[in-house]
Amino acid sequence: MADAPVLQVQLDVINQEIEYNGTPKTIPETYWKDTLTPLLYPLWDSDKDKLITFQYFTNDSYTAKRRKYVKDFKTNTFKWVDYEMEAVGAAEATAFKDKLIEGFYLIDSLENQDFQDELARMYSKQKAVSPFSIRLARNFLLDETDWTQLPDAPIDADLKAQYTLYRTKLRELTDSTEFTNDTENTKFPISPEFYNKVYKVDFPTEDYLATADQFIEMGKHRLKKFRDKIAYFLTLKSETDKTYFNDMLVEYDKIKTDRIETPREDLDTEKNRTFLERIIKDASDELGNMS
Repeated sequence: MADAPVLQVQLDVINQEIEYNGTPKTIPETYWKDTLTPLLYPLWDSDKDKLITFQYFTNDSYTAKRRKYVKDFKTNTFKWVDYEMEAVGAAEATAFKDKLIEGFYLIDSLENQDFQDELARMYSKQKAVSPFSIRLARNFLLDETDWTQLPDAPIDADLKAQYTLYRTKLRELTDSTEFTNDTENTKFPISPEFYNKVYKVDFPTEDYLATADQFIEMGKHRLKKFRDKIAYFLTLKSETDKTYFNDMLVEYDKIKTDRIETPREDLDTEKNRTFLERIIKDASDELGNMS
């Protein structure tokens, strides 16, 4: 029995994200506009039919979902309808997949340098609540709580369990109905800190994230403050990482130079011993030839 096909590459247009072998990467705005948008039009994306997702599998099959604005003649209203587009040539699909993989590796190579700066610029310029801004906020909250999942994290088992649940709910956030249809009203889970210091004081019998009122909308003003915080954090993190790495290189060069320039007596002794043994052997061989 043949193995079931596995998703290899996915382009998520709504969230502006490439996923390759299970690892997602957010696409910088410049790469999206300059490279991917021209590549999409007009085969995969057009003014009337907008590409939503493209998925390529390990058995060389693919699916592409699009969305179009159609009129419902019964109600005399217009609405967006999702559908699976007709198949195109295998060569075109393969070329598109290869371009996405190329983009994935390009983004990955920039993540520790200019991509962080690019994200900061992108995020600071976002003026409206969008799926992209919600996803970045979610990812930032996950990054801020990574430490809670380490084996030596200075928290007890109960608090660690709360953070694990909190992170799970953050990951599920993009699957919510609000995120898809009403992004501005997407609800975030309250943090364990807020629960223990505020919510639990007022509602001591309620378990953490067990009730609907523990999921709160982030209004535009709050997301704006959050956006500024993320932009500052990303810029500072990028600069700190670069400076720290450069400082480490300077110090390492000093250590390397000292090690190279400092003579090692044991190596010199070994070289002298080998040299003398070779002379003795050559002399012995020469005497043998003369006898």
